[in-house]
Amino acid sequence: MTGTRTTPNLQSIPTGVTFQQDTLSRLGNRGDNWCITWAADDTQITSMDDGKWIEDGDERQFHNHLYRILGGANDFSRADIPNYPDFRRGDGGWFGYGIVSVDGVLYATASKTPRLAWSGPFPGVKLLRSEDNGESWHRVNREGELRYLERHDPARHSVDPAEMFFWQEYGLTHKTQIAYPFSYFDFAQCGRDNRAAKDDYLYIYSPEGAQAHRLLLARVLKKDLGTREAWQFFTGYDQDQPQWSPNIQDRQAVYLYPEHSQEGHYFGWYSWLPSVVWNEGLKLYIMVNGGTYAGYGMTDSDEDYYDAWMHTKTGSLGFWYAHQPYGPWHQFFYTDYWFAESTENRTYQPKLSPKWISASGREMTLIWSDAMKNEAGKSHSTNYKWNQMAITIE
Repeated sequence: MTGTRTTPNLQSIPTGVTFQQDTLSRLGNRGDNWCITWAADDTQITSMDDGKWIEDGDERQFHNHLYRILGGANDFSRADIPNYPDFRRGDGGWFGYGIVSVDGVLYATASKTPRLAWSGPFPGVKLLRSEDNGESWHRVNREGELRYLERHDPARHSVDPAEMFFWQEYGLTHKTQIAYPFSYFDFAQCGRDNRAAKDDYLYIYSPEGAQAHRLLLARVLKKDLGTREAWQFFTGYDQDQPQWSPNIQDRQAVYLYPEHSQEGHYFGWYSWLPSVVWNEGLKLYIMVNGGTYAGYGMTDSDEDYYDAWMHTKTGSLGFWYAHQPYGPWHQFFYTDYWFAESTENRTYQPKLSPKWISASGREMTLIWSDAMKNEAGKSHSTNYKWNQMAITIE
């Protein structure tokens, strides 16, 4: 990790995680990724990719869609958000990640695939905004201009730079092939509708596309989220205080994850998108994250690093804590290969619910995706849906 460490409050230092395997449950039809925010109306809203959580009469699945979660971890129901732009599979190629509720406004992001299906690192992001709890949506371009999008508006698929928020900005190469920063990202979740935020900034985390183990951080005043020039990028710590630049090319890593397992299996580009949530009981920010392995060979070659296949091994899993939404981050659990209940699991994209946290802060809910194969050898079949388990912070 870059920078120096603070001296934490010894009474609230997390030292490990217990996984409550008897609470393991899986819900819904197909889908993965599950970036989550806690909305103003006390529901949670999740983004889902490559599936369908609730049947809607259309045979085609979504590349990306949003759903509302009502209730507690053990008794929740699901509801569609029907007017969100229709990103169906095979139509445009959009996958959703970061989502945040702030001052009653919802923001969601959709990342463009290079082609019409899952096909490697994303070149850019479309930013979407709803002021009426998901009933209607506008796209926000990098100048902060709004454009109303009906569910099937053809403009939802436009990759004209005037329609995008990030587009091919200051990429780096892994070996020889380029990838872009902030081409998919997620927001630090600061309680219900951002009400637990310590300042007026939103904090946004993203893997460095060509070096995914390098975690990037940006911030922006919440009133200026929709203006790209207002974003500031982390450049390092000075006595644990973050330093910022308006220039994305000045970016530096806020944290360094492993590039490979202890066995030498390398992680690929689709790794290390964190889920960061405020834990009121512990008075800490808790981050969960994991790496997905690179191709069939799991080497650091471009061929493996950028391969669309990422599940030769089950993914890694780690937990970190910080006193501020910008870190510094302290690891308190990590394993190169995490299994929920079977060595056949192929887990990836771990998340934490920003709402389902006990008053003490010790009980949280882990959510993840699983590409486990069925008996016929087909991947993304057996557990390819919403997976959840209660965890205890020790």
